[in-house]
Amino acid sequence: MRGVLITVVLGVALVAATLPAMVRQLYPPVPAAPAGVAPAVVVVPGAGRQRHGDGYRLTPAGLRRLHRGVEEARRLGLPLLLTGGAEDRTPRDPDDSEAAMMADQARRLWPEARTWIEPRSRSTWENAVNSAPLLRRQGIESVLLVTDRAHLPRATLSFRRQGLTVTPVAVETLPREAWLPSAGALAEVPVIWREWVALVWYRIRYF
Repeated sequence: MRGVLITVVLGVALVAATLPAMVRQLYPPVPAAPAGVAPAVVVVPGAGRQRHGDGYRLTPAGLRRLHRGVEEARRLGLPLLLTGGAEDRTPRDPDDSEAAMMADQARRLWPEARTWIEPRSRSTWENAVNSAPLLRRQGIESVLLVTDRAHLPRATLSFRRQGLTVTPVAVETLPREAWLPSAGALAEVPVIWREWVALVWYRIRYF
């Protein structure tokens, strides 16, 4: 009887983990957006590069972030700051960075895009630390930050820690049908747990 009960409980948990409406409850909370503050730039942190033949390409997550960032920048008439280096190293040539790849793609999506790149970052924390002085040289203190919903709390806190005013904008990755079982929702669960662990680590080390 106990074995049957355990099986039923696990089955229910597995089904729940495939429902976008249930998975959405697992996300870390996003810090509230400031009221009455107009961002001066759209910031898009990279999501890593992946091998493609003899070179690299942006990951699907990076492309999602970039597309939403370009959409917001075009809507608001703002420049884009694209931040990301090259895996676990700082590239010698800025053109060999993820940020440069993102800038090229942004101009394909929107030829009039005004893009700045921050090509040295290897982590979310470095995205924030390295972007802040670049922004301040432009006289910018307020940003609209675009990234995946799971990543948004950690990214927002990292940029706010640099003294910037941050308006967070989420790139949704869950399917729209809230109560329809989805493999995409199930795939988001480990991403969410990794972000919770990363938030704890960032709280200890940085915040």
